[in-house]
Amino acid sequence: MTDKTRLLILNQDKQVLACNREIQPTLPEVYIEPGRAGISLSRAVREQLGLEVFILVAPEATTPGLHILRLQSRESSSMSGFAWVDPADLPQCDEIRVTFDHVEAESVELGGYLWYDQAATWINLQLKHFGYTVRKLEQWNGRVDGVLLRVVTSGPDFWFKAGSNFNRREMEIAQLLAAESPLCFPRILATNSAWNALLLEHVEGRELYECNDLRMWESAAQLLADVQINWVGKSSSLIQAGAADLRAHSMIRKIPAFLDHIEAAMGRQPKTPPERLTRAHLDELGAMLNTLSAEVASFDFSESLANADFSPHNTLITGTGPMFIDWAEACVSLPLITGEYMWNRMAVESPERVHWQDALRAAYLVRWKEKYGAWEVERAAALLPAFSVFAAAMFYYERESKGCNPNDSYLRSLTRKLHQTAAKICGHRYALQD
Repeated sequence: MTDKTRLLILNQDKQVLACNREIQPTLPEVYIEPGRAGISLSRAVREQLGLEVFILVAPEATTPGLHILRLQSRESSSMSGFAWVDPADLPQCDEIRVTFDHVEAESVELGGYLWYDQAATWINLQLKHFGYTVRKLEQWNGRVDGVLLRVVTSGPDFWFKAGSNFNRREMEIAQLLAAESPLCFPRILATNSAWNALLLEHVEGRELYECNDLRMWESAAQLLADVQINWVGKSSSLIQAGAADLRAHSMIRKIPAFLDHIEAAMGRQPKTPPERLTRAHLDELGAMLNTLSAEVASFDFSESLANADFSPHNTLITGTGPMFIDWAEACVSLPLITGEYMWNRMAVESPERVHWQDALRAAYLVRWKEKYGAWEVERAAALLPAFSVFAAAMFYYERESKGCNPNDSYLRSLTRKLHQTAAKICGHRYALQD
């Protein structure tokens, strides 16, 4: 299925591309894949219109069903059946004018009109040092929080990632991970702190998600554990770089504010079902979370590198073994939560692989048992169904914790699940004590 979208394409003279119609000119349209307005849009414009473009990031000019683009260069500005016109000459001039007025031709902000010229110049200069010439820039994403370009050169491909200040942590965390485990994360060729930008090597491989060999999943799980074990006891640099602080002792301090937010979020729930948790439910949950977090904090390996949104899509199987990419959601927490996310996400996205969960869990945990002992690791693993949900909920809560949160619906769902899983764990343990 594809969606039709209109295009407001600007050239270097800030004219607009229009279709030549017998009656009146109109904006061009292309078909793109829903939910993939980055690479799908770039490829659709190239294949359907024969143009190389950049996606302009202009949040105040957002109009449903209309994307704002600019030519990459003048050389691609001539097309049969189209003409470059003044925006006032288009019949939708009022609507387009509102959008057009928010596009600054001199903008050097992330994703702005002139910013792309600066970024292209910087990319060319960096790769020239390595003996490569840039042949094409293919845009994979372009939005307020970041721009992603695939850089095709006279040699290998590379990736250019630039982010907003909110995403500065990704640049700094990526450098730490690549320096500590160079065989497990993409090589970084250059950085630009003004744009929170990275120039990365391209990793040739296929997503772990696409792999139907359990042994590959087990290999990736064990390598993940090895990387995380290496960070035990030295994760303070990750916190300083901007990794989310999901350490158990830190989360204990945050429980009251977290539960207050959830109470307000439950009040904003538009309908029931699902059940709204009451203040009494949340107070009960708070007591359980305090107990749970205190126990997690007691483990020798309670603080290390983790990933609050670990994905088999961001694990690549290469000719030399697994490699991990896109760790923008890195955090410091009980590291075993990453394994829990791994085998649970596998089961959700590939139900036919659910019978792999036990083997994958065993492959991941064996590395930890070799280092810290089977009894301690299994004791920690028994807490994962609840603590991994708590960590995820706290991660999304802290992203935007003031007032109405864009993640409120997800947070309500996570909290209901957290209440259930924490009750099962605490109930079982109390039963044993009785």
